[in-house]
Amino acid sequence: MDVTSVSGATDFARMVLRGVSVIEPSRPGETDLCLELGLSLWMRQSGTAMDDAGSAMLAMRSAVLRASGMDQEMEPIPLCGIDPRIDVINLGGYLRRLMARATTWAQCDVAVMVERALEHLRSGPFRSHRGATALA
Repeated sequence: MDVTSVSGATDFARMVLRGVSVIEPSRPGETDLCLELGLSLWMRQSGTAMDDAGSAMLAMRSAVLRASGMDQEMEPIPLCGIDPRIDVINLGGYLRRLMARATTWAQCDVAVMVERALEHLRSGPFRSHRGATALA
C-alpha cells in the first residue's frame, strides 16, 4: 500500500476497527449490506482505494492480534486474492469477529482496543502480502 496520507491510512484503520465493532452481523444467508456500505463509506472518507483496502485490513488484523496479546500462530489467516471487492467484504466480517474476540481476550472495551491497535500500526511496518510501507 502506498501511503500518501498518513492521516488517511490511520483514519481508515480507526473507522474500520470502530465501525465493524458496532455493526451487527446480518442473518445467515443475507447480504451484509450495512458492512458493505460502511466499508465503502470509510474507504471514500479516508481516500483508501479498493486495491489498498485489503492489505490495510490485513495489517489491522496483525495490529489487533498484537494489541490484544492473542497468539498470532493460533489465529486463522483469512484467504484473499480472487476479487478485491469480495476480499474487502470478507475481511470486514473477519475483523468484526476478531475485534469481539480480542476485546474479550484483553478484557477491555472497543475504544481501548482500537487505540492499542492503531499504536501498533503507527510504531511498526504496515505489512501485507504485497510488501511493507511505513505508517508513521
